[in-house]
Amino acid sequence: MLAEAASPRQSLIGIRYDVVDRKGLFSAIKYAAEHRQSRNILNVNIHAMNLAYRDAQLSEVLDKADMVFVDGTGVKLGCQLARMPVGDRMTPMDWLPELFEHCAEHQWPVFLLGDTEEMGRRFAAALKARVPDCPFAGYHHGFFSREGEENERVIEQINRSGARILLVGMSMPIQEKWIAENASRLNPSVRLATGAFHRVYSGDILRGPKWMTDNGLEWLYRLCVQPQTWRRYILGNPLFLWRVWRCHYRRILKLESD
Repeated sequence: MLAEAASPRQSLIGIRYDVVDRKGLFSAIKYAAEHRQSRNILNVNIHAMNLAYRDAQLSEVLDKADMVFVDGTGVKLGCQLARMPVGDRMTPMDWLPELFEHCAEHQWPVFLLGDTEEMGRRFAAALKARVPDCPFAGYHHGFFSREGEENERVIEQINRSGARILLVGMSMPIQEKWIAENASRLNPSVRLATGAFHRVYSGDILRGPKWMTDNGLEWLYRLCVQPQTWRRYILGNPLFLWRVWRCHYRRILKLESD
């Protein structure tokens, strides 16, 4: 854990997360970047929880991360149902643009790893247009062998770039596992798993109306515009809540039996 931004650790359906708010998240990133301390900062939404529930390796990656914040109203609801403390719900699109302002102020170079070369160029252009003073260290596509010589070349490119903040925008659980497996050889102080954030930031993926994003309905908008994700939401959301209820009920029975 980050001593300067220590936050209580909790476990929901056996998956670890931190009770942290926006201020705590920014404090953790700032301290790591300023002091050049190596930190893996990840997040969990319902999809991540469901994946980690049946993927022991991903669960271990989350458990060993320096910080795991809640991204998604569904996880926050699950915590409330289980009567467990939970911090702020922080979707990357809601706070990463502010982080870029901090990067501009402190001159922390940003590197994007993931997606296609074209999306890397589009993200770089969007960042330049929105935050001209934010130093952009470069980008690399995500379609490379994540082991062997090719993986080493990617790491070398990232390290040579001088990046202080690394955005790893690949799908779950690929991005989380890659960060964990290569953390000891990565020079950027802060490694963030950001999924498709760069596509939203670049305008390739549109967010739902504010009334939906503010009221926990962004998943419904995503389902409407990306119907191929129906399993993730139509099946995954109820499955997660059922797992929360089952774990909470078992915990109550155990307490009563003790």
